Amino acid sequence: MDTLQLAAAAQFFQQQLAGQSIHKISAAAGGLHLHTGKQTLVCMVQRTPLGLWLAPESAAPEEQQGHWSNLLQQRLKGFRIERIAVPWADRIVRLDFSRIHISKRVDQLSLIAECFGGRGNLALLDAQEQIRWAWRWDSLDGPTAPRFLPGIVYHPPESARLFEESRSDLSIWLQCMAPRYRPDGSTAQAFMKEQWAERSASSSWWQAKTEAGQNLLYPLCLPDGPPMQAKAPEIALQLPASTLTRAPSPAEHALATEKNRLQQRIQKMRHDLQQWEAPEYYRTLAFALFAVPDSTARAASIQAIDHTHGDGRLLEIAVTPGKSLHQQAQKYMKKALRSQRAVQKIQQRLQDSEKLLDELLSKGQGALPLAQRLPQTQNAPVRHKCQERTTRRLAEPFHHTMIAGFDIFWGNNARENDRLTFRFAKSWDIWFHVQDLGGSHVILRRENASTLVPEPVIAAAARLALQHSQSRALSAEVDWTEVRHVQRKPGAGPGQVIYRHFQTIWVRRDAHDEV
Repeated sequence: MDTLQLAAAAQFFQQQLAGQSIHKISAAAGGLHLHTGKQTLVCMVQRTPLGLWLAPESAAPEEQQGHWSNLLQQRLKGFRIERIAVPWADRIVRLDFSRIHISKRVDQLSLIAECFGGRGNLALLDAQEQIRWAWRWDSLDGPTAPRFLPGIVYHPPESARLFEESRSDLSIWLQCMAPRYRPDGSTAQAFMKEQWAERSASSSWWQAKTEAGQNLLYPLCLPDGPPMQAKAPEIALQLPASTLTRAPSPAEHALATEKNRLQQRIQKMRHDLQQWEAPEYYRTLAFALFAVPDSTARAASIQAIDHTHGDGRLLEIAVTPGKSLHQQAQKYMKKALRSQRAVQKIQQRLQDSEKLLDELLSKGQGALPLAQRLPQTQNAPVRHKCQERTTRRLAEPFHHTMIAGFDIFWGNNARENDRLTFRFAKSWDIWFHVQDLGGSHVILRRENASTLVPEPVIAAAARLALQHSQSRALSAEVDWTEVRHVQRKPGAGPGQVIYRHFQTIWVRRDAHDEV
C-alpha cells in the first residue's frame, strides 16, 4: 500500500472496528495481529503486503510467539479501539486505544506503526505522547530489536509530512501516490485530487491490470491506464464480508435477559410441582394407619384398609420398623400439611410469573420494572421450614447508608459478612475490607458491571470498612475489589475469605471528604 491506499484502508477499518476491545495480540513475520474476538486486524510494517488488512478470527495466520508480542499484549489487553488514522504521509499508521477505569479515569494509549518495509517500527505511546514500549526490524533477515529510548516524546521521521498539509498542497499530495499512477498533466492531476476529496471509506475501490498481468488495487478511480472495474472494499482488499451486527440497545438486552429469567423460573417451578405428592395421598395413608390398632412396626411396610373409599382396597404403606404406627400416621399428616402449603405457594408464584411473562411478550418493554415487581423469595421454591427460615434471614436488611447515590451495606458479625458477600452481593459489586485485620465486609452496590464509581465514593466506603474493623488506629490500608474476585477460605469459618486482583487505599478515620 502507498499512503493513499493506507489512508483509505484506515478509514474503512475505523468503521468496522471502532469500539471493539483487544482480546489478544500475536506476532507475525514483519508485523502483528490484533484480535478483537470477532475479527483480526493485521498490521504489516516490514514484509509484504505492507499496511492494514482484515481477516476473520478463524482465518488468522499462524502466530509466531515472541517476547515482544507478549509485552504488548499485557499493556493493550482490554483497551478499546477509538481511532485508526494515517496522520503522516509516509505510511505511518496511528491506532488510538482507551479504557475507562472504575473510578471514571480514562486510560489512553496509542500504537504507532511505521510501515517502511525492511526497517519497520512499532511504538506504544502514553497520553503524553511518551514512548513506553518500542520494537523495530532492521532488515528482512535480521531479528527484531528495541528502537526508541523509553520515556522520550515520539516524533515522526523528518521525511514524513502531515497528511492534512499534503491534502492542501497539490504538489505534495501527488507525491503520496504510487509513481506508476501519478498523472503528469494538470487536468488529470486536478481530476485525481477531486476524486480523492469526494470519496468516502465506503466508496468503491478500483483495480487495474499491470504490465506483469497482476491486479493492482487502488482506493480511487485512476484516470489513465486500461479500463477498470469497480469493486467493493472487502472484495478489492480480499477481506471477508463484515459479520458485525447491530448491538442490542440496553433496553433490548434487559428485555431479553428478563424474558429468559422468567422462562427458566417457570420451568423450575413446574418441575417442583411434580416433586410433591398430592396432600390427599398423604392423608389417605395417615387415616389408614390411624384405623389399625396401635402397635410397634416390625417390617418396612404394612398393609391397611383404605377407609376413604367404599371398595375397601388394601394400601401398601411404608413405615419405619421399631416405631409406633400412630406416630408414623402423625408424620404422614404433617407431610400432607407441608405438601399442601408448598403446592399452594408454588402454584401462586407460577401464576404470577406466567402473567408477568405474558405482559413482557405482549408489550415488548418494561423488563426492568417487571423485575422489580417480582418478590425476591421466588428465586428458589420453598419446600421445608428450614428453607423458609433461610429465606427470611436473607430478606433481613443489613446495615445500610447511601453516599452520592450509591447504596453501601456492611455486616455486623461473621455470619452477616458471609451472607452479605456470598448471597446478597452481586458479582459486579465492590467489596471492601481492612487489610490484615478482622472487621466488617463492606459492599458498594452497582447497577451493573459498567457502572462507574467516583474515587471519593470509594474512599468513603473504605472509611466505613476501617470504622467497623478491629483496628483502633487513626488510619489504615483498606483492600477493595469486585465481589467476583472474593471466595470463601477453604476449611475456614463464616466470613473468612481470600481474594485477588485487589487494590489498596489508605484512609483516615477523621477524614471528611465531601462526596
